[in-house]
Amino acid sequence: MIDRADPTIATWSVSGDSFVVKHVEKFAASVLPQYFKHSNFSSFARQLNFYGFRKLKAEPILTADFDARTACYVRFYHEKFQKDRPELLQYIKRATKSDQQSKDDVESLKMEISNLKECISNLSQEYDRKLSDMSFNLNRKISSISSDYDKLNVLVQQMLAAKGEEFYHLQQRCVTQSCQLSKEAMMRSLSEVACMSLQTSPPLRPHQSTTQTSGPVVQAGEKRPAPENFAD
Repeated sequence: MIDRADPTIATWSVSGDSFVVKHVEKFAASVLPQYFKHSNFSSFARQLNFYGFRKLKAEPILTADFDARTACYVRFYHEKFQKDRPELLQYIKRATKSDQQSKDDVESLKMEISNLKECISNLSQEYDRKLSDMSFNLNRKISSISSDYDKLNVLVQQMLAAKGEEFYHLQQRCVTQSCQLSKEAMMRSLSEVACMSLQTSPPLRPHQSTTQTSGPVVQAGEKRPAPENFAD
């Protein structure tokens, strides 16, 4: 069928391991009625699926690789359907119920895996978002704590400076008071010493004249004799 088809409608791939339907409408209208009782391309694709063919998606890796002419091409692949290898066609068989069930199970598993991948991706994004929020809040709290610490440090320095000045003035007052008390105590001590000295000294007697006269002592009521003439 592919060998006889118009190459502009359907042809083999360059590697020969798959075939390409280049124009779906023309393929359904001109090629399918030659081999089937219908011209429905979707039914044809479903029948190929029953025989183990897989539809290949040609997704460009880069936007620059996109080709509008080949974007509408539909490719089908089967490992036993290859160009110039007709001996392999005997191995292409319609899938039994068990095979279909296995295929359905595989598709179900693929769907579950896809859902799990999507869930993991969503969880990863949510984790990254929460981690970013936590990091932001933590950095903000650290900045706030650092600012409060700086303010507290300045306040403590001011308090220490004020206390130091107050302590200095208090020390000066204490020194002044100590000097005054020392002076007062010294004056009291001197006063007490002076008082004790006055109390322990002997009493003073009346002053007696020790001057002796050259003549005899004249008793009371006697006349003092006339002085002798030293010339005689």
